[in-house]
Order: sequence, then C-alpha cells, then structure tokens
Amino acid sequence: MTEPRQPGGPPSGRSIAIIGGGFSGTITALQLLRRAGEQDRVILIERNRQLGRGVAFATDDPNHVLNVRAENMSAFPDEPGHLLRWLEALPEAERAHVGTSGPAGTFVRRGLYGRYVRDQLAQVLRQRRSTDSLAIIKDEAQSLARTGQGWQLRTASGRTVDADTVILALGNFPPAPLPYPGCVDNPWQPQAIEEIDLEHPVLLLGAGLTMVDVTLRLLEHGFRGRIHALSRRGLLPHAHAAAPAWRDLRLTADDRRSLTTLMRGVRREVARAAQAGIGWRSVVDALRPHTQLLWQELSLSDRQRFLRHLRPWWDAHRHRIAPQVASRIEAMRRSGRLVLHSGKLQGLESSGPWSCGSLVTYRPRRSGQVLALEVQRVINCTGIGVDLAGSDDPLVRQLLQDGLVRPDRARLGLDATTSSMLIGRNGDVVPGLFGVGPIVRGTFWEMVAVPDIRTQAAMVARTVMERRPAGSRAA
Repeated sequence: MTEPRQPGGPPSGRSIAIIGGGFSGTITALQLLRRAGEQDRVILIERNRQLGRGVAFATDDPNHVLNVRAENMSAFPDEPGHLLRWLEALPEAERAHVGTSGPAGTFVRRGLYGRYVRDQLAQVLRQRRSTDSLAIIKDEAQSLARTGQGWQLRTASGRTVDADTVILALGNFPPAPLPYPGCVDNPWQPQAIEEIDLEHPVLLLGAGLTMVDVTLRLLEHGFRGRIHALSRRGLLPHAHAAAPAWRDLRLTADDRRSLTTLMRGVRREVARAAQAGIGWRSVVDALRPHTQLLWQELSLSDRQRFLRHLRPWWDAHRHRIAPQVASRIEAMRRSGRLVLHSGKLQGLESSGPWSCGSLVTYRPRRSGQVLALEVQRVINCTGIGVDLAGSDDPLVRQLLQDGLVRPDRARLGLDATTSSMLIGRNGDVVPGLFGVGPIVRGTFWEMVAVPDIRTQAAMVARTVMERRPAGSRAA
C-alpha cells in the first residue's frame, strides 16, 4: 500500500513526513501546518495510540507534574502566555486539578499538558478546514530510502509513504541495557513496577529526574518499602523557587575560551548576583538563551570533559523539580524510606526470596570498600539513552548502516547542522532530512525540554517551507 505524495492536489504542494508523534513530532506538525499552503500535506507517523504524549507526557499519575513552570511552557515561542490562557479557559472543576501552584509558579500535570498539545493541533486543523492537510498513520517506520529528490519510507505493516522532506522526531530512547541479569532497563514501561512486593526494598540506579518519577510511581502504586537510589555522585535535582530575573549576565569572549574559563565566568556571575540579593537559580535561568551557543563554541575535548565531570552538577541545578515534589522527596529521605547512596555499581547477582531479587554490590565514592544491598528489584533510572549506535530501533539502525546519518562526535545522538539538517557518514548535509528534539542534542545540548524544542520546531518549519517542493521548477 502506497501513501500518495499529494492526493488530489497539484505537484506544487509539499509533502512532509514526520516520524514520531510525541511532543517533538506533534509540535513540529503544528508549526508546519500553521505555515503550510493549501496543497501542502503533513504526514505524521506514530506507533502509539495518542499523539503529543511521548515518554514525558504519557503518564496519568496526578503526582507527575512538569519540571518547568507553566509560565514557560507555551507551545508557541512567540506567545509565552498561551498555555496560561488555555488553562484559564478550562471548566472550573478542571482548573482545580491543574497541578500545583505556589510562589515558585504553577506546575501542570503532565497528562494535562499532553492534552493541551493535542488541542492545539486540532485547533489549527479546524482553522485550515481541510482533511487533506494532515495524515496520521499509526504504524512504525522501519526504513527510509532516497527516491530522486524525495524519500520513500516503509512501515512495519508494509505501507509505503512518499515525501519530499522527512523529519525525525523520535523522542527519548530508554537507557542502554546494563550487563546484569534481573535489572529493569526501561523505567518508563508499565512492567517496571508491576507485581512488586509492596513491603520489600528496591534499588533505583540514578538520582535524577527519572528516579524522582519512578519513586512517585511506586508511592502511587502503594509501595511501603524502602527505596535505595545509587548514583556516582549522589546528587538530587534541586527544587524550583521564586527567582527574579537576572538581567545583568556578563560572559565575555575571554570567559568563553574554554570550559575552564566558562566555569569561572559562571561562578563569578553567581557571586555578583548574590551581592545583589539574587540567588543562583536566576543566573542559571539567565544562561538558558545562550546555552546552545556556549555548547557549540566548546571544543570536542571540552564537551567530553563536561560530560564526564560536570554534567551531574549541571543537571541537578538546571533541571529542577516542583517545590511540592521536592518536599515529598525530602520527607522520604528524612523518614529513611528513601536512602541515597553515592558510589559505583560493581555487580548484581540473583538472591533473596523474590523471583527477580538481587544482591547488589557497589563501591562508595572515594572509598575502596565494597558494600552490598539485597533488594527485590533493580530499575535503571540513569536517564535517556544517548549513544544511538547500539539502538535496537530498526529505522535508526538502517539509517546508520546506510550512511544516511551518523552519530555526533560526543555520542549524544545524531549529527546535525545548527539548522537541524542531518549529516551523513561522509560529512555532507543530507538534503531534506531533519532531526527535531533529543535526537540531535549533540549539536544543541539543551534540546530535551519544551522551551528548547518548541523554538527548534518553529525554526525547522520555516526552513522546510522555504524549500522548493520536489518536482517544481525554478521561475
């Protein structure tokens, strides 16, 4: 079965296929449709049931709220108050259950935010009044090949889709499997906490945002046992707090010579802000508009040094959690129900009365001693997978094997230009092939949160709509 390039329309229209219907793919489709002509068509390919959810917004757990204030979570970079207006228009009964609010801001339930994104897509389709503008294919993309100036995509069901432009919006990949039996490698799958004994201890590998999410899921599930969290440095995400804007950020060309000078410059700015009575959160927030450029200016060796040594501190300060969530996590620590361990995993062995129980050995940080924990389950919460060379995704494997794409030098995703165009094995830009969202974080670093992805999606939509459709002639 072949999906026609432009059903019922003249050859002047563009056909754009987006692979992935999570937040990255849905927001890109939305931006494309806002700019599309009458004959243009967007084809959105997603294997899951609902659009706009992905890993982050697929949860219906009311305890899972956004890690970014609602004030910064509009779907549109040019309409910062859009989400707040949408929330205000909800029925009164729903507004009472939006999420959590306080001096640090409003933090919306993630499931509700997924609904907001889908509503915006439906709204733009109503405005266009055309059923041909968007085709949604519930299938899995498995291969992609060049066909002249365009592309042909094949899906798991045998469908063939032709397109002028293809945008990869594959979202977050699960952590790389650990070489130990009995470890749950994908913390986001429902099976991660199913059939768990509610009284006996578990171990979460990692202490970041994923660990917080899984802890909340366990509590919602009725878990009453002890939760151990093991990470190299034992750093928990900081909480959001009221943070007045720091508008006097000064990073000179000398500050930006290297990672070392950049860190000195940031520490200096934190000290300057403190003298004015403003906390470090405001300085970190002031860095946000410049983070991508600062990352791109670093040498490969400095990027690798950052990933090896500084990333955990950056993540803990940059990717913060709602105050109410932080209070809950801290209360669990004080009560002894959550125990944080700083160290390196040494091994897992089957043990204990449980069918999947494990004896965990680890080496505490700055210690030659090896300690052991006996737990009923180990869940990998080390974060999203980044090195796609070992991915089991059939499309990613095929693209890498055929040389249509290549890993970025820092091994964080696929290599891309600053215009989000993907780069092939030979180092050339691949015309008509783009990446949006976490899959190109090696180029941008900060490309995992809504404020960054929405801006990228708008930029890619403009670039795509400026390209001449396949088969059209120059004037």
